Amino acid sequence: MKLLIAIAVAALISTPAVAQEAVMEEVVVTGSRMIEWDPDDIPAVQLFRRADNLIASVRVVNDTREAAGRRGELIQTLRAMARQAAGRADIDLSIEADGVLVPLTEDMVSTLTLGVDGSRSDTSVASLVVKTPISATDTLDSASGRLEAFVEGVPTTGRSEVDINDEWQLSIVDPPQYRMAILGLISADAQRAATTFGGGYGVEVTGMENRVTWRQSGPLDLGLFIPYKMTVVPRP
Repeated sequence: MKLLIAIAVAALISTPAVAQEAVMEEVVVTGSRMIEWDPDDIPAVQLFRRADNLIASVRVVNDTREAAGRRGELIQTLRAMARQAAGRADIDLSIEADGVLVPLTEDMVSTLTLGVDGSRSDTSVASLVVKTPISATDTLDSASGRLEAFVEGVPTTGRSEVDINDEWQLSIVDPPQYRMAILGLISADAQRAATTFGGGYGVEVTGMENRVTWRQSGPLDLGLFIPYKMTVVPRP
C-alpha cells in the first residue's frame, strides 16, 4: 500500500481498527517469542514503553512413590500458590499456551494436566508462569526479586518442590492497541520529511498493512513498531 504525504494523515489516523485488535491477549514478547531483527530492518519510528509484566517459568515437582499421592500433594501445593497470589496485587499466576498467557486461579488448579519429569516416570511436574507488573520505577532486580520472594514463600505439601527459572521474560497486554499511536508517529515523521525536502516532493510509505511487532530495548523496556519503508518521491 502506498500513501503520498498529502493523504497520509487522513489515511493513517482514520483507518478502522484491524481484525487483530478484536481479542485482547497478553503475549510473551521475549525469550522464544522474540523476533531477531536485523538492525537495518528496524524502522526509525518506534514507540518506546515499559513492558506490562516481568514473567518467569515455574516448575512444581513431586516424587512421592504413589501416583495418587503425587497428584494430591502437587494439587495442594498449587492451590496454596494460587491462594497466595490471589491475596497480592503484585503477583499473578498464569499458564502459557502458544505464547499467550491465560490467568490461573485456585478453581482451575484441579483441571491441570500434570506431566512427567523427563525420564523419571515416578516424578510428576506442573509448569506455570508467575508474573509481576512492571512499574515506572522498577529495575530488573526489584521486579525479579518480587517473583523470587513469592516462590520462596510458597508453602509446599509432602515432597513437592517449587523451582523458578531465572531466565526472565517480558509480556505485553494487547499489542495491537498501540497501532494507532505508532501510525501517528509515522505520519508525523513523514510530514517532517516532506517539509524538509520542499513542495516539489512527497513521501511514499509502504507496509502499513503489517502488524504491530516489537523488540527489547532495555531490561524491562520494549520498542513497538510497524515494519514500514518510507521513500521521498517527486510530486507529479
